[in-house]
Amino acid sequence: MTSQPSTLFPSGIVGAMASFIYRQAPYPIPEVALGAALGLMAGICGRAYQTPKPSQGTNLYVLVVAPTGIGKDAGSDGIDAIRHAVMQGSAHTQYPDLVSFSKFVGPSKFSSEAALERHLAAQSQSFVTVQGEFGKSLQRMSNPRGSQHDKDVGTAYLRLYSKSKHGVFYSGSAYADTSNNIPDILSPSVSIYAEGTPETVFAVTEDMIKDGLFPRFLFLEYKGAWPDLNRDPTEKPSQELVDGISQLANAALGLNQRNEVIRVQATDEASRILEAFRVELRRTLEHSPDEVSRHLWSRSHLRAIKLASLVAVGENWEVPTITRQAAEWACGLETQSTNRVSARFDNGEAGSNVAESQQDKDFRRIVFEYVSGSYDNFQCYGVLRPMFHDHVVPMAYIQRRLVNIAAFKNDRIGATNAIKRTVTNFIEAGSIVEMGKADMAARYNKTGRAFVVSDAQVFVPQS
Repeated sequence: MTSQPSTLFPSGIVGAMASFIYRQAPYPIPEVALGAALGLMAGICGRAYQTPKPSQGTNLYVLVVAPTGIGKDAGSDGIDAIRHAVMQGSAHTQYPDLVSFSKFVGPSKFSSEAALERHLAAQSQSFVTVQGEFGKSLQRMSNPRGSQHDKDVGTAYLRLYSKSKHGVFYSGSAYADTSNNIPDILSPSVSIYAEGTPETVFAVTEDMIKDGLFPRFLFLEYKGAWPDLNRDPTEKPSQELVDGISQLANAALGLNQRNEVIRVQATDEASRILEAFRVELRRTLEHSPDEVSRHLWSRSHLRAIKLASLVAVGENWEVPTITRQAAEWACGLETQSTNRVSARFDNGEAGSNVAESQQDKDFRRIVFEYVSGSYDNFQCYGVLRPMFHDHVVPMAYIQRRLVNIAAFKNDRIGATNAIKRTVTNFIEAGSIVEMGKADMAARYNKTGRAFVVSDAQVFVPQS
């Protein structure tokens, strides 16, 4: 059995859930386990428990970022395992069959804003939605040429983030057919646990940052090596954990039904830590010339309070109180999370140009493979031997090599147009020169576009 990375996990139910999700994973990743635990905890507590004054709900938007195929599915699988165990119950507990727990885990996708509103109005006012490939969803929700339904869902998530506060209404919708009207919803709490790859999550524009949805997320990025296989995974959560979650869920369900809340308290020491964090952030925001950084850090204090509050509820759901340890953990996690995202923008690894930067790398790679490889490896692309020896690269080869690569396939303008844009950029830079149609016909008796590599050094991989 793999060991628990205890330095990342807090105490109480949140830490216990994270530990189970980590231990049940085929390829355990601490950030995935913690993100899933926080998402589920926020789904349970978001409406029923409020942060210390100035009060807000304890819902969260959490986005785990890790490479493709590395084990991100373990987060949703762990949530499912906990959900099943709590609903199944145990004969020796006072909660043998908590079917209502299912209300805390909502649909993984909403086809429209109305679908989201109807679920809140008719099914559950407090839940977490577990979503995969969320980087692509972010792009669809912000694409000016995208579906209006996708954009409306994004707007709804933006509005809902602060609507879990006690006594606040989320305005419903009115239709020409009044039977389809959706009533105002009192203090709805939507939490998001999502995962995505760096290529899609951080391919954001400045407008997406300013829009406000992206900065509302807690980003937990895994940048380590591929984890070792867990050869002895834990299949079920312990009965102690199931009982603890059941008691908490039962209390939250009762509070939601009565439209009551429990306000989390904080010790004097914890309050000082959180206030010092707020003052430090305020000073940073006032003096930062970078608008992206200001947007990224603008909700850090609120997120830290929410994180600390969820830990406090997990330690004592009847009288939740933020301790010094919980406050330090929350501020530390929030600082680490936002620093990493901010550093990506500072280093050019995120932002509107990140996709094009990756496209340039992929283009250089496939051209280098062409000019440095053996002709036998390229006959399948219809390349003539004289063309290959002259370092003439056919457009057909470029298209076939790049069309299914993620950086091109996921581009808003489509893979074909993205390839054309990349080729044009390298022509304008003088790294390749397009052959004229007459030269192609005279030299190789071929038609179609092709390019001569004029500056081979550009395509040599950098160490």
